[in-house]
Amino acid sequence: MSKTDLEAKLEAAGQSHLLRFYDELPKEQQKHLVDQINVFDMDRVCRVFKEYAHVKPDDVSKLTPITADHYASVSTQSKDDMDRYWQAGLKAIAHGEVAVIVLAGGQATRLGADRPKGTLSIGLLRERDSLLDLQAAQIAKLQKIAQTAYPDQPSIIQWFVMTSMVTSEPTEAHLDTVVLPNEGLDRKNVHYFSQGEMPCFTVDGKLMLQDKHRLATSPDGNGGLYRALQPLLPKMSELGVKYVHVYCVDNILCRVADPHFIGYCIEKNADCAAKVVEKIDPFEAVGIVCAVDGVPRVVEYSEITPELAQLKDSADPTKLAFRAGNIANHFFTVDFLKNVCSVALPFHPAHKKIPYVDDSGELINPQKPNGIKMEQFVFDVFLHSKSFYVWEVPRDLEFSPLKNADVAGKDCAATCRQDLWRVHHHYVKAAGGKVLPEDNPDAEVPFRVEIDPSLSYAGEDLEPLVSGKTLQSPLSLN
Repeated sequence: MSKTDLEAKLEAAGQSHLLRFYDELPKEQQKHLVDQINVFDMDRVCRVFKEYAHVKPDDVSKLTPITADHYASVSTQSKDDMDRYWQAGLKAIAHGEVAVIVLAGGQATRLGADRPKGTLSIGLLRERDSLLDLQAAQIAKLQKIAQTAYPDQPSIIQWFVMTSMVTSEPTEAHLDTVVLPNEGLDRKNVHYFSQGEMPCFTVDGKLMLQDKHRLATSPDGNGGLYRALQPLLPKMSELGVKYVHVYCVDNILCRVADPHFIGYCIEKNADCAAKVVEKIDPFEAVGIVCAVDGVPRVVEYSEITPELAQLKDSADPTKLAFRAGNIANHFFTVDFLKNVCSVALPFHPAHKKIPYVDDSGELINPQKPNGIKMEQFVFDVFLHSKSFYVWEVPRDLEFSPLKNADVAGKDCAATCRQDLWRVHHHYVKAAGGKVLPEDNPDAEVPFRVEIDPSLSYAGEDLEPLVSGKTLQSPLSLN
């Protein structure tokens, strides 16, 4: 495309300012800018901004909780029910019918790290202690458990890793050189794909330059999964996959390919499901899985009136009526994904601090939100479900995300490792063991207890190792 044609294209889209530094750029940088502009369908991205950037929240006056017959809490399940769900999930894993998708495309701006959060050291006792290390070890352990239970079956979990332009290279390098060789997974069962990008906008709809020859862009949100996944669905079917567990990379307590969750969904014939944690504080900044006009969806905490947020459950006044806290942990059938991956999903505006070059070419790092990133959400497909279910799990056992730098004191590496040590200490005590606290008065926490995922997936089979024994923290079982 000639410069004249490009100028005409951008002028028609109201974006001619993108070429204001073009004539002073070296040829190589001119080419980079032109190529990047041509990647985007300008009509589409401008239409997305116009349609969604300033849209008002939906009317949620007809909000209702998910009905009790489609909502199950681990806390109220019998041992027989839990065992049955586990066996159903494990059988599907053994038959090679389960894939997992890790959402690892986020830019981790709040964390302030120079690498993707899934590759960072968390500071555990374990030598290889990235989130991806722990997740790979869980997958390997589940495959072994399934192989033992069903020795004539393949017992393979296909792992699909969704990255983005920013995270793809370091994430794939970390997995290929560190994680997979050491955690016992076969590279042929790991599949990389990248979500799309969207340009960043000023509040009045102008695309932003990150520097003179580069647009400011960002991943298109975790809902970009569906457009990116669509070309891979035939491969999933060829591999025999029927069920998919989708989770975010940042939850250190995530139970990857959780047989209980998968088995529950299989038994209920769910096509789509959400794993949630109970919301205790009515004003906690977490989205709620609920129904609007009888259709399942996630409603952001800011969209719910104080009266609805504080409403008590009529069947159990000790609990909130709207308590299903969304943790971006989902189940889908492959058939459901085939239906929704071609559906045009809405975009949502996120007001962010976006570095940009001003009219003089100087790089500006804003101190407050100055632009808009357009994102899609993974839960926006819920409304297409014909059989939607919710599985509530204990927050203290299954949810501890890495979002912030340690200075925040919340949802950071320090709280992640402390939550993991606490859960593993719980497992040891439940198996009949006793752990003495640290001798060091300056220790980070009194108990540092780690159980390698290769030894136990979620606290099972520890009795022979710890029952009746007094152990000393720091304790590493592997």
